[in-house]
Amino acid sequence: MVADTMPLRALRSHPSPLYRLPGSALVLIACTAAVLLTIGLSAVFAWRDRNEAIQQATGVAGNIGLLVAEHASRLFESGDLLLTQTATLAGPAGAPLPDDDATRERMALLATSAPHVVGLEIRDASGALRLASRTDGRAPGGDTQPALTATKRAIGDGRMDGRPVITLSQPLPGTDTPGAGAPRGWAVAGLDARALRDVYRSLDVGYGHSIALTRPDGTALLREPESGGTDDGSNAGAGRADDIMVSRPVGDTGLSAVVTIATDSVLTRWSERLWIYAAFAAAACATVAVIGALAIQRARREREAEDALQHAYDTLEEHVHQRTAQLERANAQLELALTDKEVLLKEVQHRVKNNLQVICSLLRLQAARIDERARRGFDESLRRIQTMSLLHELLHRSDEPAHLNFADALRQMCDGLVRSDNPTAARLELEAEDWIIDADRATPLAIATSELVSNALLHAFPHGHPGTVRVVLEGAENGMRLIVRDDGVGLPAGMPSQHKRPSRGGASSGLGLNLVQALSHQAGAALKIERDNGTIFTLSIPNQPARHAKSAA
Repeated sequence: MVADTMPLRALRSHPSPLYRLPGSALVLIACTAAVLLTIGLSAVFAWRDRNEAIQQATGVAGNIGLLVAEHASRLFESGDLLLTQTATLAGPAGAPLPDDDATRERMALLATSAPHVVGLEIRDASGALRLASRTDGRAPGGDTQPALTATKRAIGDGRMDGRPVITLSQPLPGTDTPGAGAPRGWAVAGLDARALRDVYRSLDVGYGHSIALTRPDGTALLREPESGGTDDGSNAGAGRADDIMVSRPVGDTGLSAVVTIATDSVLTRWSERLWIYAAFAAAACATVAVIGALAIQRARREREAEDALQHAYDTLEEHVHQRTAQLERANAQLELALTDKEVLLKEVQHRVKNNLQVICSLLRLQAARIDERARRGFDESLRRIQTMSLLHELLHRSDEPAHLNFADALRQMCDGLVRSDNPTAARLELEAEDWIIDADRATPLAIATSELVSNALLHAFPHGHPGTVRVVLEGAENGMRLIVRDDGVGLPAGMPSQHKRPSRGGASSGLGLNLVQALSHQAGAALKIERDNGTIFTLSIPNQPARHAKSAA
C-alpha cells in the first residue's frame, strides 16, 4: 500500500487547484462550510420539532376526543336505560299518566341509582310536568322545560332542581288522543352538567384546550371551560383558524365531542425548547472555530516538514521493496511446504483406507469359518470398519484433506447398508443437505448413523414386513439435525430410559445403542429417542467443534 501512495512532490504539482491552495485557506473554507451546515441543520431540526409538537398535540386531541365521546356515549346509554324504565312506570299505551306517591318513589329510586342523574320526570303531551322524582313532585321555580320532539328521542339542555342539566327525553307509548300523531307523554331524565364538566376539567391535556359536546348544527350543548376559550385563559376556543380541532361522534346520538387545542400554547412549549438547538449550534460553531485555529497553526508547520517527510517516504519505499521481495520468497517456500504436507496427508488417508480394506478382507475370511451367531458380531465390526474406510476415502478425494461433505458420506454409506443389511427389502430414503464437517466429528457421527440405520433395517420389520427407513440431515437453529426414522414395530413398552436403553436386537444391538450414545457424546451431539408409529432417533449437532463441547462438559 505504501508503494501506491502519491509522493509529496506529486501533490505539490497536482493539476487540481485544491491541492495548490495554502493549508490555511483550505481550513477557513472547511470551517465556514461547517458553521453554515451546523446552523442550517439546527434550523431544520428546530422546524421539524415544531411540526412534531403540532402532530403530537393533534394526537392528544384525538385521544381526548375519543375518551370524551366514549364517556358521553356510555352516559347517554345509561340515561336511555333509565328513560325506558321510567316509561314502563308510566303504564301501558292508552292508560292515564300516573300521579301517585308509589310511582314517584320508584322514580326516586331509579334517579338515586345513577349518581350522574339529577332527576326523572313524566310530562304530558303538552310538555307539562305530571310526575317527578323529587319529593314535592313539582318543578321548582326557574326550571327549564326541555325541548320535546314529537317522534323520537331528544337531547337538550336546561335546569332541574336549580342545577344545569343535559336532558334526555323519550316519547311514551301510545297517543294522547286516538288517531292523533302526538305521543301521550314524555319520559325525561336530567344528567348533571356539572359532573360532566368536572370530568372534562380533570383530563390532563397539557395544553390550552377546550372540550365541547356539540349538536349537529354546530351549537354547543356543553363546553368546558364555559367561556368558550381554552383552560389557559387564551381565546383559542373562540374559533381561530390555526387552532387544532378534533371532532369525534358520540355514538348514535348525533352529537359530537369536539376538542380544541390552542396552537399558541403548543408553539409556546416548543419555543421553550429552542434554547437547546441554539446552544448546540453555538457549541458546534465554537468547537469549529477552535479546531480551525489549531488547524491553521498546524498548516503553517506542514510546509516545513514536507521535505523531511519526502525524504522519509523515499527511504521507506526502498525498505518496503526490499521487505516485499523477502516476503515473496518466504511465501513461496511456505506454499511449497504446504503443498508437500497436503500430498503427504492425502497419501496417509489413502494408505489408511487401504489398510482398513485389508482388515475387512481378513474379517470376511475369518467370518466364513465361524458359526452364524458369532458371525453377526463379525458383520457389525466389519460394517463399522467399512464406514471408517469410506470416510478416509472421502477425505482422500476432498480438496481439503481435513474436511469432507457429510451428505456425500451419508449417501454412499446408506447405499451400502441397504444392499447388505436389508433382509426384509425395506425401503431406505435419504434427504441430506450439504454440510462440510471436520474429520474429528465426521467419524463418530458416521459410525453412529450406520449403527442406527443398520439396526432399523435388521430389527424394525420382522417377519418380512415392508417398511421405510428415512434419514434426514437438515439445518437447525444452532447447528444441524440428523434424524433416523422408521415406521416399524417400534421399541418395546417396557424399555428403560433413553440413556440406558438396550436396542430391539438384544445384546448385540444393545452394544450398538450404547456405542451410539458414546459416539454422540464424543461428537458433542444430543441424542433423543421417540416413539411415533415406529422409532425416531434425533441427533442435535451444535455448530461448535466437538472438543469445545467436551471442555464445556
